[in-house]
Amino acid sequence: MKRVNCITYLAAVFLLAALSAGCDSDSGSSPGVGEATKDLSIGRMRVSIWPEYDEPSILAIYDGKFEEGADYPIKTSFFVPKGSVISDACSLSYSGQHFCQLYKTIPRGEYDEVSLLLPYPNFYLSFHTPQFDVTEAKRAFTYRIKSNHPVKTMQIDIQQPLRSTAFNISPDKRAAVAHNDSTIRVLKGFKHTSYALHDISEGQESVFKLAYDKKDPKPSVDIKYTSMTGPEVSTTSPYETLRNIRTFIYILFGSGLIAMIALAIRFFRSRKQGD
Repeated sequence: MKRVNCITYLAAVFLLAALSAGCDSDSGSSPGVGEATKDLSIGRMRVSIWPEYDEPSILAIYDGKFEEGADYPIKTSFFVPKGSVISDACSLSYSGQHFCQLYKTIPRGEYDEVSLLLPYPNFYLSFHTPQFDVTEAKRAFTYRIKSNHPVKTMQIDIQQPLRSTAFNISPDKRAAVAHNDSTIRVLKGFKHTSYALHDISEGQESVFKLAYDKKDPKPSVDIKYTSMTGPEVSTTSPYETLRNIRTFIYILFGSGLIAMIALAIRFFRSRKQGD
């Protein structure tokens, strides 16, 4: 009887540890064990690069559709800049509904690999890169896109921050301007420049360099996604709050796991002394 109780208690401890591991904020929750589905190709993909949109970082959006032929759900992954904070990891139904997915983030050198399951061919991934210094008027950075699968057509949409000047883009050498009629389009007050890449191979990097002048540290829009006029915005964005929550959960999970291990050791010692 003592042995049965011991086994039951130990099973409960490990079950609690497993459930706690699934609450990791950074990894979302593990989408399951196993390798990514092989031989997947993306038919079309759009990459939106919006610097200083709603915070002093780059808001990036990856959306597109895998080519038909695979059995769904599939397991796939996307490479994002190291330290990025994921906002949405979704699969889109055929009617256009967003279904948020659990995801797992694994560091891969200069990138983080975001793994998830997709019940439909369409995907939508949005995130913010680590924040950068906005105290200097001259700003420049390099954005690298690393493809996780072969891509037939990739469109890159780059948005100029409001109140910025001397905006300059050095596109990837393989990129071509997507709109022949006009290089720059104006959408909702923002200037957009689009490029197109074709027949991208798996693991290929596409590099875009951006530079511009901007005298103020404010993002283009406030936290409610409306154009800013005069009021100061809070210095703490919800994405910064998400980073802080993630750190707190790390500490909480680590402390809880240590406490469970200590409790198990104490239990076995007391059982041994009782025998």
